Amino acid sequence: MGYARRYWPLIGGSIVCGVLKFSSALLLPLAMGYVIDHVIMAAQEVPGDVLARRLTWVVSVLIGVYLLRMPVSFYRSYCAQLAGNRTIFDIRTDLYHHLQRLSLDYHTRNRTGQTTSRVVNDVNTAQGILDRGVMSVSIDLIFLVGVVTVLFLMDWRLAAVSLCTLPLYGLVFGVLNPKLRLASRAVQKQMAELSGEVNEKLMGQPVVMAFVRERSERMRFFRAHREYFRRVMRRVKLHVIMQNLAEFLTNLGPIVVICYGTYLVLHDTMTPGGLIAFNGLVAHLYLPTRRLADASAAVQMHLSGLDRVFDILDEAPEIQDLPGAPELRVKAGHIELDRISFGYNEGQPVLRDLSLDIAPGQAVAIVGRSGAGKSTIAKLVPRFYDVNEGAIRIDGQDIREVTQHSLRASIGMVMQDTILFNGTIRENIHYGRRGATEVEMREAARMAHVDEFIDEMPEAYDTIIGERGVTLSGGQKQRLSIARAFLRNPRILILDEATSSLDSHAESIIQEALTRLMEGRTTLVIAHRLSTILDCDKVVYLEEGRMVQEGTHTDLIARPGPYRDLCEEQFGSVHMERLAG
Repeated sequence: MGYARRYWPLIGGSIVCGVLKFSSALLLPLAMGYVIDHVIMAAQEVPGDVLARRLTWVVSVLIGVYLLRMPVSFYRSYCAQLAGNRTIFDIRTDLYHHLQRLSLDYHTRNRTGQTTSRVVNDVNTAQGILDRGVMSVSIDLIFLVGVVTVLFLMDWRLAAVSLCTLPLYGLVFGVLNPKLRLASRAVQKQMAELSGEVNEKLMGQPVVMAFVRERSERMRFFRAHREYFRRVMRRVKLHVIMQNLAEFLTNLGPIVVICYGTYLVLHDTMTPGGLIAFNGLVAHLYLPTRRLADASAAVQMHLSGLDRVFDILDEAPEIQDLPGAPELRVKAGHIELDRISFGYNEGQPVLRDLSLDIAPGQAVAIVGRSGAGKSTIAKLVPRFYDVNEGAIRIDGQDIREVTQHSLRASIGMVMQDTILFNGTIRENIHYGRRGATEVEMREAARMAHVDEFIDEMPEAYDTIIGERGVTLSGGQKQRLSIARAFLRNPRILILDEATSSLDSHAESIIQEALTRLMEGRTTLVIAHRLSTILDCDKVVYLEEGRMVQEGTHTDLIARPGPYRDLCEEQFGSVHMERLAG
């Protein structure tokens, strides 16, 4: 309702139009009662021309009202849909914005397909709440009050009898609505699981095919889909039970009215026309009651989707800017890690009391065996995570005290897992800096050796590369990633295993581009393949989150220690003398 508040004029207009639309339907049974009592039953006592005028007056009023009903009905539906769709638009926009603000930890803990299901399916499920919920319920309640008032004015005894079944509706709703909402929430949850499973396996389809796991994946999907089907049918069962009970109560009311009304007519306390008019109005008493039953069930299903949407919106971002935080001003690019400790899970530290000083313009390589904490440092410097202890400073400014936007805008990153988007080569390079000119984009492409393969592309820079750059080779993807970093022109550069998945030919091309990219920038190189760090100014060796060696490549390889052992494993003793030189 907070989101819908700004659209109250549309909602109010829809409710007014709806009340006018449904109120016009009351004229027909009233007109029928009038015609029976004052035209048909009076035919023996009133002159024909008077009867004709009465009938003409009734028909004219009905035609006029129903002509006006068409534009009223249009605006009722249009205003309701406009308010509902604008509200859902706002919710989905805020949800997507909020997802971008959530920390990397949230996205690591939740499957992409599940999150996508909430943004798309769950928000869509909630789309009918305003129309079928707020507006329809408001219209039907106002209409019910009006109908009940008219019925009591016509005959209070018969009106009281006609209302005897209404409390039973409340009993049905009170018992079944909570169950229906829980069942709907279970359906939405299983749909998210199913979406996550499909999304994950389709992205990993080459692995499925390579290991001939198609049959097992079909069975896995079948079981998840069967569970979804079971939960859907549970919801359908509750919905149908509610509908049938409401229909029974809707049919029971008029039967009571006919029985008691006939008794009143036979005892001359009500006219035949009055009974027909009253019975026609009773239909309009139970019709909105039936609609309320349907709307109640629909709202419960819609609310189950919104529950899951607001679960995300209620999730507070772990990484937040301090109130009034200034922008980071990078002048030299001096990076200082001051006794930092960090762990992804409590009680399981990845980095322990680590200190490191990276001078402006210096290239520092972080090496070590798998699990030593190398890539974790690459995530802490741009503040994807916050350190548990200690501080990280850039040019003396604690990165927790400046805005995230200014911090990350000052850093360029080239990662092992190159992420490209479904679009053109030009669009993916331009992702590095919005507003860059065509000349700047082409220069960045030349510096990253993208121009060497661009002529092979069917439409050069306008070639669509597919999701995650599926039409490109690993080396081509990495060169696009480097071009993106060139275009960004950052003062600080982070290279996280940038050549680990490339063959030797591609690696030599990428290494040349990276060397050019590193010139004049403070660079943090995360490396497993030691051939990529030979030109770094300093090498830091990590072991279980602690620094155990620090120095130049030449110094470290000249003396026994874990760094020299790692070099011997990768290059062999035959090449050690060459590397030492």
